[in-house]
Order: sequence, then structure tokens, then C-alpha cells
Amino acid sequence: MKYARLVLFFFVFAAALTMGKFAVADDVKCPLCGASLEGNENTDYQITFTDGKTVSYGCPHCGLWEHAAKKDTVVSARARDFISGEWMDVSKMYMLVHSSAVPACSDSWIAFGKKDEAEKFQKGFGGKIYTFANALKERGKQPLGH
Repeated sequence: MKYARLVLFFFVFAAALTMGKFAVADDVKCPLCGASLEGNENTDYQITFTDGKTVSYGCPHCGLWEHAAKKDTVVSARARDFISGEWMDVSKMYMLVHSSAVPACSDSWIAFGKKDEAEKFQKGFGGKIYTFANALKERGKQPLGH
């Protein structure tokens, strides 16, 4: 009897696994555009809000828009430097927009920790460089999808 229950348990468990009932983790997606955050690590933008919740966005295009829209509830924000992949406080970063490089969303906003690296990238791919404060103002004036 014990053996039958044990076999039944493993059968049910195996069936549940094949139907995805016990999947370890779903693909994490940007809450604004739905793009997968996996594989876009160098464009990640995170905001921590006053309620303590931290939300990851697929790129500065989405992150800056949300940041501007909810700026009164933002405690902190960070983004990954596109070149090194290192996390940085966004207030110290430079944002390149309208370049021909589109690593995530379009219109492409790309975060750089160093102005000279943003300028080098700009020489190859075009676009306009903003300080964070100016990027936040500019992106806040645009509709979500642009």
C-alpha cells in the first residue's frame, strides 16, 4: 500500500512538472513593453519606489518613462552601464538616444557611465547625448511607445 502511494505521488509530481505546474521561474519581462529581461542585462534599468518595491525595466527607454511619470514616488534608480554592465546610480549617467543601435526598445535609449564612452559610441552609431536630468525631462515629454 505504501509503495502504491509513493508511486502515485511520483507519477502526479512528474505529470505536474511536464505541464509546467512546478516551473522554477517564468521568464521575467519588462512591465511596460513586455520584452524579456533575460539577455538584456546591459540595458537593465531599476527603480525603487517609496513602497519599497523595486521594479526592473528592460532598458532606459521604459525605465526613464516610468521614472518621469512616477518621479514623486521614486526613492532611487540605477541602470547598467552599456559598456561594462556595471550598475550605476542613474543620476550620474549619460543617455544616448536616437542612435542606429537598438539593443532593446525603439526609440533606443542607452545608458553610459562615462561621457567619453557615450561620445565614442555616438560617433559610430549617431544619436544625441543627454545628462540624466535632461534625459528624464525629454523622455517624460514623450508617449510611452516613442
